[in-house]
Amino acid sequence: MKKRGVLVTIVVLCLLGLVAALELKRQEISSQLEDITGHLDQIQFDAPNNGKETADQILKELRNLIDIPEDIEPTVATIIDVELLRAKNPFYEKAENGDHLIVTPTRAILYSSKTKRIIDVVPVQLEPVAGGSAEE
Repeated sequence: MKKRGVLVTIVVLCLLGLVAALELKRQEISSQLEDITGHLDQIQFDAPNNGKETADQILKELRNLIDIPEDIEPTVATIIDVELLRAKNPFYEKAENGDHLIVTPTRAILYSSKTKRIIDVVPVQLEPVAGGSAEE
């Protein structure tokens, strides 16, 4: 009987030690998750402002080279995978990663902010939103 009591005590102590170790590990992981979440929130908070500033700078440079009316707000995108774009459309043949695509209601413009040059311009026709009448 005495051996059984000692064995039960050892098992209980081992289980308590395991629970304590797991709790410490959980707290460490929880702390890391909070840090990562904080960094992610900061990146998400800063990204829209930085993107808007970059777009404004690109448009300012581009408007010195080509007439883009001030009353329209073109879409500005940075090319990050030019090979994928080239596979789908020859328009991107002269583009490089880091160049910009600026889309207005009437044209698409490839622009290199590195060389401060327009790479290419093509006319575009934006399709009307579904549900609208073609006769309007």
